[in-house]
Amino acid sequence: MVDGSATAGDAALAVAELSRQLAHPLRVLALTHVSQHGPCPFSELVEVTGQSQAQVSNHLAVLRKAGLLVTERQGRQSLYRLPNAYLAEVLANLRAAAGVTCADTPDLPGRGEARGCYDHVGGHLGVGVLRTLIDRGALVGDPLDDGDLAVGPAAGDVLPDFGVAEWEPLLGARRRFAYGCPDWTEKAPHLGGALGAAVAQGFLARQWIRPRHGSRRLDLTALGREALTAAGVSV
Repeated sequence: MVDGSATAGDAALAVAELSRQLAHPLRVLALTHVSQHGPCPFSELVEVTGQSQAQVSNHLAVLRKAGLLVTERQGRQSLYRLPNAYLAEVLANLRAAAGVTCADTPDLPGRGEARGCYDHVGGHLGVGVLRTLIDRGALVGDPLDDGDLAVGPAAGDVLPDFGVAEWEPLLGARRRFAYGCPDWTEKAPHLGGALGAAVAQGFLARQWIRPRHGSRRLDLTALGREALTAAGVSV
């Protein structure tokens, strides 16, 4: 890795090295699946890639050594996750540059009505939140496009209903503000970006959702169901 003061030559070498680490379909598929579905156990990545445990283990080791994947413990289980949200956006931009609009990762059983997708909310609830924010005028744009969603005229009135009263600082963040993150369990996009993360944090702080231990599943609480129904979300 190089910092912001690196020369153009150093930066070019760093980008070339990143490209070399990604230069295998299995690695890209594994990273894509983790970016879309959040932290995954080894067994799930074996199932998704359709390769042997030994092959998958070798490629995951390369990604870990390169800092493109990290592991975390949940109980007795080790989960693979991305080190940051920027990498998920890099993968999305690479797919767009390659002319691929849909990364066809397999749909696995056992997904709930809400789940964590890296640091934002996916699943049925996440899709419903994005749809409602657009319908109520808080966001403007087509979530099926690869571009960003813009702030809508009703953002100041609507976003507090979703636990985000202070959303203006998110516009100046290095991270993309809002975009449609592909949701392969719902076949529709949910809310990604800085706003998606802020919404998830707001839901957790208000106890509208509750993480399930050892799983990416998010349980919608009675309080959350009441609040989000009042906000116009179909739950």
